[in-house]
Amino acid sequence: MILEELKKRVLILDGAMGTELIRRTGRKFDFPELLNVENPELVEKIHRDYIDAGADIIETNTFGGNRIKLREFGAEDRLEELNIAAVEVAKRARGSRRVYIAGSIGPIGKLIKPLGELDEDEVYEVYKEQAKALERGGADLILIETQIDILEAKIGAIAAKENTNLPVAVSISYPMEGGLTVTGSDPEIAAITFASLDVDIFGLNCGGHPREFVEFIKKIKKHSKKPIIVYANAGIPEKHGDRVVYPLGPDEYLQYPLEFYELGTNIIGGCCGTTPEHIRLIANALKNRPPRRREEIENYFRATSRNRPIFIGKGLPFKVIGENINPYGKKKLNEELKAGKLNLAREYARKQEHAGAHALDVNLGRKGEKDATFYSGAIRVLQNTTRLPLFIDNANLEAIEQAFKLYAGKPVLNSVNGETYKDLMPIGRRFGASLVLLAMDKDGIPDTVEGRVKIIENLVEKALNFGYSLNDLIADPVVLTMSTSQEALRVTLETIKLLSERGIPTTIGLSNLSYGLPARKFLNRAFLPIAVWHGLDSAILNPLDQEMMNLIKATDALTGRDAGMKFYIEQFGKQVDLQVVEEKKEARGPEEELFNAVVEGEREKTVRLTKKLLESGKGAFEILNEILIPAMRKVGELYEKKIYFLPQLILSAEAMEGAAEVLENYLKLDGKASKKAKIVMATVKGDLHDIGKNIVALVLRNYGYDVIDLGKNVDASTIVETVKRENADFIGLSALMTTTMDGMKDVIDLKNKIYPRAKVFIGGAAVNQEFADEIGADAYCRDAIDTVRKIEEMIDEV
Repeated sequence: MILEELKKRVLILDGAMGTELIRRTGRKFDFPELLNVENPELVEKIHRDYIDAGADIIETNTFGGNRIKLREFGAEDRLEELNIAAVEVAKRARGSRRVYIAGSIGPIGKLIKPLGELDEDEVYEVYKEQAKALERGGADLILIETQIDILEAKIGAIAAKENTNLPVAVSISYPMEGGLTVTGSDPEIAAITFASLDVDIFGLNCGGHPREFVEFIKKIKKHSKKPIIVYANAGIPEKHGDRVVYPLGPDEYLQYPLEFYELGTNIIGGCCGTTPEHIRLIANALKNRPPRRREEIENYFRATSRNRPIFIGKGLPFKVIGENINPYGKKKLNEELKAGKLNLAREYARKQEHAGAHALDVNLGRKGEKDATFYSGAIRVLQNTTRLPLFIDNANLEAIEQAFKLYAGKPVLNSVNGETYKDLMPIGRRFGASLVLLAMDKDGIPDTVEGRVKIIENLVEKALNFGYSLNDLIADPVVLTMSTSQEALRVTLETIKLLSERGIPTTIGLSNLSYGLPARKFLNRAFLPIAVWHGLDSAILNPLDQEMMNLIKATDALTGRDAGMKFYIEQFGKQVDLQVVEEKKEARGPEEELFNAVVEGEREKTVRLTKKLLESGKGAFEILNEILIPAMRKVGELYEKKIYFLPQLILSAEAMEGAAEVLENYLKLDGKASKKAKIVMATVKGDLHDIGKNIVALVLRNYGYDVIDLGKNVDASTIVETVKRENADFIGLSALMTTTMDGMKDVIDLKNKIYPRAKVFIGGAAVNQEFADEIGADAYCRDAIDTVRKIEEMIDEV
């Protein structure tokens, strides 16, 4: 079996299929999976050449063989036929040789709600059916590859593992600037997310230069014990005349696989632009070598959101888990939750993040306990409101499962005790969650230190037997209200100390201790430093208590958790809180409130405030230009600084869209409804990827531009004819694949003949400024916000 073999030797993966098909035929294939039945000899020859070069693993020609991609070609009903045929071709190429066949499954090409149109259950089914078809064909493992959203990859991995008997490998791509996925996850977050999932092999491929992969691998191996798979492109593609060329030949490329090996990578091959000769040199250098020894993973608790990790443990700075998304004692929040609304919950999420919380506990009271759909829906909303990891604080099994299913990252289940572990641990294990272990069992909370420690240690043992690692576990020794027993606080402190000595990270619900007492904040503030001195690593508390947050910084400095007092000096030496994101105006009136609502992505509030301002007599044109557009500019600044990521950008754009719908008729009445410019957008012929283009179109509309979106796989003549008919000012072109980027030049050449006045901007993973200059584009745009800037620079020229 491949997993046993990986313990003994490094395995060589094959190289590219798509670019190799072009290299051998001089043709672009919009639907390469069709070759499995219409020209299987061509695909078989490529497989055979890679095997002859020394590949131990070959990938099936099924990257786009899922239901949604096949639907684009009217071939949805041929899914099983094409996938099984691909495996059969690979088996013929292998013959009797000892070679593994990896069933390739690429990304669906659409984002998951609320960022896109798909729901989690549909994504699960899409991956399930392709994985099962590949297994029926005879694949030896499933390779879920080139993934650009960790939630999709996570759902795909679970679907493949639960519905086949094959090992499952997951490989993430980081095509965005700074080494991020399209939805803003870095390699560290991805590695933590998949470390505890039932995935056999984890790694990365495709996007970026192979030199960047060295740092990515270092981040991955800090958090994952799984075998690592790495296969990079042969450099960043360049345009040479009519050809797209990957600049790193076999000799130049080889230095990187050698580095990958030394870092502990177990499966090494090539992605776009690599050939059998690239693989031959890798095999000559590395085939059958024993795997490099990897260092042990540090023993601290880990969880993540899509964009942020949290680490809790001995010697690390104290971590704050925000307690305020909890209706107990909050009448207004309780009423809102009962009415099925989340406005206040979202506001608490933002405020706690800005105040310096490292994660948020989400307890929605009886409404959340009774209504699983409401609770999971709240998690969907909150994870796109805040960048912080979430603690799923709910006892309803259905609510927990639904929340885990849609959570992008590694969630935390708060909590599991000696009575509930049999039901809860399997759910958490399925979704790769971390656990808060509560010192309680069917007999209640022990009165002694020994009793509480015994429960925690038993729960740790049971969790390890379920397949969790120590890094997935944190203990809650329980704080009882001191109004009933001051002695109980001593037991809690001694329990914290003993657990810390045994290397088990700890957290508590701090506010429990002062329940029922006056001036609670003083008791909470006094107790926390004592608990930290005893070894407490984190607490669920109120981060909006600034004095408490200051005490935590000081306590970290005094206990040595803040090495060199770095964070203490940053906090108090400059008199600024570096955790606070200054992204809002101080709300003094409805204008500032509206500005903030757009920045925070509050569509409902944005619509309400827009109507309120109109009713007060403020002009629609003033609202648009003095409030809404500046708010979107602020969002753009936060996005460029990587304070906001794609989820926050889309939510703000949708809030702006709601306001624009309200203003539309008023602008017409004012005689000021004309848009700033008209833009025709499309993904070029042969390219079926439109995620990036859709996001750019959404943002441009909300900056006041009139956008005509032609969709994907659009030929040059359709684009230019539309531009001419609509008298458009700009053409926006997108291409994800190097095999389709030439379509941009076709559009520009035709545009110059028929309608030369329109300006052309291009974007997408396959292109860069050099390519834009070469084909005569007027601008290259990195992302949606950069597009707005470039258009504003050119608008006076059209």
